[in-house]
Amino acid sequence: MSNQTKKGSAIETILNVGSGYFISMIINLTFLPFFIVKIAEQDVITAAFIGVVYTITSMVRSYLFRRVFNKLGNKSWLH
Repeated sequence: MSNQTKKGSAIETILNVGSGYFISMIINLTFLPFFIVKIAEQDVITAAFIGVVYTITSMVRSYLFRRVFNKLGNKSWLH
């Protein structure tokens, strides 16, 4: 089993979680109008900011888990 580099872990995490953020924003902007009469511009900006905070938190979490499991990857209890 080859170890993933820190740069590789970071790129994978950014692409995985970052793409999820943009997909969720598109889905929210598409489907929320069915449940809310009107989405104000300020609501979109606030939701985008909150989404960025959650996304950054998720990226850090994913990256740390990836690095821990990469470091433990050669341990026999994982195989």
